[in-house]
Amino acid sequence: MSIVENKGFSLVEVMIAVFVLAIGLLGIAGLQLTGMKNNQTAYVRTQVTLLATSLADRMRANIAGAETGDYLIANVVGTNNNCGLGYGTVIVSACSSSNLAQDDLFRWIELAKTTVPQPTASVTCTTPANVLVVAPTAGIDCPRGSKHTITVNWLEHDGTNGLAANGTTLEFQP
Repeated sequence: MSIVENKGFSLVEVMIAVFVLAIGLLGIAGLQLTGMKNNQTAYVRTQVTLLATSLADRMRANIAGAETGDYLIANVVGTNNNCGLGYGTVIVSACSSSNLAQDDLFRWIELAKTTVPQPTASVTCTTPANVLVVAPTAGIDCPRGSKHTITVNWLEHDGTNGLAANGTTLEFQP
């Protein structure tokens, strides 16, 4: 009687190996997709943080407008006053602090619209006497030492239920 040795793989063993490999590749593809989604979320959050600090810097540069409450607004809209160099062909030589604040808000929200999905924002201040001010009046609404709060909200895909609301808040003293 002779003993026959089997050499190599049978077709069943090859099919099982291919099946296991396919499951592994699907898992890797799922991880890649999750990583890309998280990367997009991180990108948007970084852009929002940069936008909030940009508006804070604009307020620090126009301290008179910040003190009089010209930046306080429930939903940032602003007005294009062409108060700065490089903003257009018409340059207003002398903008008031109020005009500059409205111009800053206009330029800021236009930039936000190009970098963040469906942005909304609000700016408030809390005076040293701990009074919350949400809209400007005729006087000095936010004297030096007031704490300003910039809140930026946006919508982004959450991967399961469509759009989800997100937001971030920056508190600072100009």
